[in-house]
Amino acid sequence: MKKQRWLVLLIFSFLCLSGCKEEVIVPEGYYQYEKTKVEEAIEHISFTPDVPQYVPIPVEFIISDPFTIAGTDYEALDISFYSRENDLLTFQVTEGQFDISDDAEDVEIDSSIAAYYIDNGFAKILTWTKNGLSYKLEFRSSVIGDHQSSRQVSKEELIKVVQSTHS
Repeated sequence: MKKQRWLVLLIFSFLCLSGCKEEVIVPEGYYQYEKTKVEEAIEHISFTPDVPQYVPIPVEFIISDPFTIAGTDYEALDISFYSRENDLLTFQVTEGQFDISDDAEDVEIDSSIAAYYIDNGFAKILTWTKNGLSYKLEFRSSVIGDHQSSRQVSKEELIKVVQSTHS
């Protein structure tokens, strides 16, 4: 009888632990994505970056690319999220540094993270550094110009995505 109780308790504990993953609350206007593809990509690099919990576009598919930055020993990871309309949100992280444009605007992610933002008409780019890693979040609409038919992403939406990586 004790063995049966022990077995029932063990099975219950296992089920509870396997089902008790932290649930992320996705704000209105943001979307979940298939995190297993991102987790698999992270397995191919030697560091563990913070990743977005949600993104500002509905994700149709994800392409990831772990690589070494040319001429260095710095590893990097590029994760591209594509919408059905072919909008592109790229999340990059590296042990190295990203170049920051002189035109970049200083923005604050939170009290401990400063970032740089630029909208060059082609892409909206947010870069920041945390715990020795450099990050970049870049949005490119599938349509360029005044007659936008695809989703636009604002600086504030990009900042909210970055905040989700560090919560």
